[in-house]
Amino acid sequence: MPVILLLASFSVSAESPVTTSDASATSVSQTSPAVSLLHNYQQAFHQRQYELSYIVVRQGHIEPVRLIHGVVNGVEVAHRVYLNGPANEAVYREGTVAFFEPGQSPYSLASSRLPGMFGNLAAVKLEDLQSNFDLVIAGKSRVAGRPAQVMRIVPKSSDLYGLYLWIDYASHLPLRLDVVDQTGELIEQHMAVTLAEYEKPSEWMTELASLELPSTVMGKESVDKQEHQINWRLGWSPKGMKVAQKEQHSLAAISESVDYIKLSDGLFDISVYANAVGKTNPLREQLVRQGATSLHTVVRKGIEITVVGEIPPETASKMADSVTIGPYFEKPIEPAQ
Repeated sequence: MPVILLLASFSVSAESPVTTSDASATSVSQTSPAVSLLHNYQQAFHQRQYELSYIVVRQGHIEPVRLIHGVVNGVEVAHRVYLNGPANEAVYREGTVAFFEPGQSPYSLASSRLPGMFGNLAAVKLEDLQSNFDLVIAGKSRVAGRPAQVMRIVPKSSDLYGLYLWIDYASHLPLRLDVVDQTGELIEQHMAVTLAEYEKPSEWMTELASLELPSTVMGKESVDKQEHQINWRLGWSPKGMKVAQKEQHSLAAISESVDYIKLSDGLFDISVYANAVGKTNPLREQLVRQGATSLHTVVRKGIEITVVGEIPPETASKMADSVTIGPYFEKPIEPAQ
């Protein structure tokens, strides 16, 4: 089976590994039922052998997806594939995600999680999540013919989305996840169609455990200052967002080196790019939303600023508008709360 993987054309970012906190496991018995439920979800997501088929609904567009997960000789392996259209796949193994896409060279990124909201929730530190969100048990339901426990993940800031999560009673694996705005309007939905569990890893998982993955992409720590010296500062970011990474690397949409910072609260990620206008066809100022992902591009003093992430369009606009350009910053690329 070919291994081909999805990459958003506007965002290529290596990620420093972030593992689920051991402290959350030792203190889970002293926490709320909602935190305990999410802790059980994280354990099941990483430790069980299963195949989950689900659909992703974004603005009326439906994408069927299959996720296969296993643990082979102590090594966690996962494979995600989009089932319609061009074959796009992702392979996770031991802190690395391999990406392939038709027409592009395959590559890998260091990451503690498989891309997607199910993977984000399985990797987030519960302490960080509780700092930025309220976790609430919201009753019982049924998804894909299976009884489920429902919980709400409510943001403490109006600048972020909230989540509804349906967790299978028997396995603690995910059955449904809704991304909602502050009014409760559905923004994006991930809903299981079938969920199958296995006693041992499938042959495909065993094969992936020994498959040679493509080389890991690393960001550029330094570039030619004559060409790439951009002095800029992000003046505002949502509460709880911290700088997870900053570097200069290639942005797929324009194929040249750009300044880049990544912010994260452990659940949602935001990328901010700065690129000098003139080297390529400049991006037009725009504000686009696809499901939970917003992209806002503005031009300031000959510099294109692009904000993209799983945030409301208003938040992306506010961040882009807060960027200042100038020769006087001692420490550029440092967001201020």
